[in-house]
Amino acid sequence: MTPDEWLADFEAKTAELQRNAAAFRRNLESAGTTVTTEDKSVTVTVAPNGALLDLKIEGNTELATRILALTRTAREQAATNVLDEFRHVTGSHANELDTDVSVPGSPAPEQQKTKPEDEDFAEKAVYRKESW
Repeated sequence: MTPDEWLADFEAKTAELQRNAAAFRRNLESAGTTVTTEDKSVTVTVAPNGALLDLKIEGNTELATRILALTRTAREQAATNVLDEFRHVTGSHANELDTDVSVPGSPAPEQQKTKPEDEDFAEKAVYRKESW
C-alpha cells in the first residue's frame, strides 16, 4: 500500500467514524422517553440518562411538583458529592484540573418541553467549563 493509498483509507475511515458519532449523538439525544400508566393516572418523562424531567399525577399536581423539586435537589446534591469525592481523590492536584462544575437543574414543570428531543444538547458542556 502506498502512502497516498494509506492516507486515503485513513481519511475514509475517519469520515465514517465522524458520521457514526454524529448519528450516535442524534440517537442518544432522542433516547429520553415519556411513559404513562395504563389508567393514565401517572406520567413520567425521563432524559436519556434516566434523570426525571417531568411527573404528572392525575388529581395531585402539587405532589408531582414537590417530587420534581425534591428530585432536582437530590440530583444536585449527588453531583456535588461526586465532585467533592473527586477533589478528595485528586488531593493537591485538584487545582491543576478543571473542576469548575455546573450542575444543570431541570426547568420548572410549566417550562418543560413535551418531547425530550425538542432540545439539542450537542453543544452544551455539562461537567466542564463552557469556554473550552
